[in-house]
Amino acid sequence: MKINWERMTLIFVGILTLLRLAVAPTFGLGVDEAHYFLYAHFLDWSYVDHPPLVGWTHWPFYALFGTNEFLVRLPAILLFAGVSFFVYRFTFSFSESGLISFLSVVAVNSSFILNAMSIMLLPDCFLLLLVFPLMTTIMKIAETGQIRHFICLGLLLGLAGLAKYTAILFVPPLLVFLLIKKRYKLIFSPGMFLAVGIALLMVSPVLYWNMQHDFISFRYQGGHVLAATSPSIKSFFVSLLTQFGAYSPFLFLIAFYGLYKGWKSMDDRIRLSVLFGVVILLFFFYSSLYERTLPHWPSLFYLLFIPIGGYYLLSSGSSKKRNYFYFSVGFSLTITLFLYAALPAKWFTFPDYKSPFRDIVGFETIAREGDAILRQGRSVRAGSPFRDAEGNGKTERNGNAPMRAEIRDRGAGQPRQALAVTNWTMGSRMLYYSLPYRHDVFVMDDRKDQFDVWQHTAPKGYDLLFVNTHFHQVDVPQTYRCDASEPVKKMDIILNGGKVDTIEYIWCRNFQGSRHGQVQ
Repeated sequence: MKINWERMTLIFVGILTLLRLAVAPTFGLGVDEAHYFLYAHFLDWSYVDHPPLVGWTHWPFYALFGTNEFLVRLPAILLFAGVSFFVYRFTFSFSESGLISFLSVVAVNSSFILNAMSIMLLPDCFLLLLVFPLMTTIMKIAETGQIRHFICLGLLLGLAGLAKYTAILFVPPLLVFLLIKKRYKLIFSPGMFLAVGIALLMVSPVLYWNMQHDFISFRYQGGHVLAATSPSIKSFFVSLLTQFGAYSPFLFLIAFYGLYKGWKSMDDRIRLSVLFGVVILLFFFYSSLYERTLPHWPSLFYLLFIPIGGYYLLSSGSSKKRNYFYFSVGFSLTITLFLYAALPAKWFTFPDYKSPFRDIVGFETIAREGDAILRQGRSVRAGSPFRDAEGNGKTERNGNAPMRAEIRDRGAGQPRQALAVTNWTMGSRMLYYSLPYRHDVFVMDDRKDQFDVWQHTAPKGYDLLFVNTHFHQVDVPQTYRCDASEPVKKMDIILNGGKVDTIEYIWCRNFQGSRHGQVQ
């Protein structure tokens, strides 16, 4: 009986999708997940670090159902199911083999970082989906030059531009492919101008928002690309080694083998993929000389070339090459399935502060305990322990600072209170997990970033409850000017008997700014 490999692909993707839906609510949000969800909470035309599509996608779920870990991850899971189906059709277009196409889908779904992106909604997730219809549209334009394909091109480029600024990397492959196909007139045709106009109209919210905010996004992104630091070979190799591990070492090699073999291909689909892959690699290789490239940034390259590399291995006629592919995918899939089981179960005990789960456990507890302390509404009283302006411990009223706090409490009513953290990675999780309690959360750092846009009021005059962790902690009385500084509580986040983190809550009464600079 002949096997219907497209149906097998749908079954495989369906099973993985159900597995991801089951795993999604079993662990806390990571830094980026929480940050991008907050785009929906602070709905806007655009944002400092990225265009708005990731927030706009979250918003309907948030508006209709509220939020929890399952709902935050649902869009990414659905998007990657679509990506997997596109991978099948993409591979079939040049392999004409249902089996190879099915195995390419299995290979892509075995990659560690691509699996992470199948659960966590990042701006890159949209580019993974859009690249396949975009390449199909570019090929149809080269073949026919019909106006409807130019309209489709404009819509796809516009959506990509609303997802991430690196969507600009889609333009050079388009132009070079038309030059290779000797379709010179199409580059300056009315259809191309129409496509550009549609794309610009779609990204106009980003331009409008940046005009209102002194083009902060473009300056922020320019700082990544045009870094003021000198090139670092170490940074380059660290970035490359990170990708080597993050995509699975064996699949990493398959992807670069696919680029090597595809370089001389005459198949238009592979040639266009090579153009996309080379542009993406050159950009991120260059940027990694100045700062470490996060492994998911060049994910488009691996999404395209793991299937292409697999095609060349499986169709080579060499049993060694086929066996290498089977071993690579089998190894990676086994590790991936183990991770899917480990995430909800959180097996094993790790040495104190060495848990790999430290970014995804405990933050709900930290926010809940912070809410309990804020609700107590403790104020500085005569005779209560506090630290004076020099950071010395006191147990009696002595000096002007505590007197001012006492008068403020008696005469002006209850002071405003808020949570405060000193690192942006803490900020995203504290903001998210504090949403049910409706507390202000201030991120007290020197970075000019999205939190500065979201923080509409200055923290001066607040009673701030600082949250220190084992990994991000400051000496509050020595760093900030407070009428009084008072440790409140210290607690450990425990997982399987090991300390994941240690949390300390510290009051800064009547916050007046930093000791080392201007008032924040």
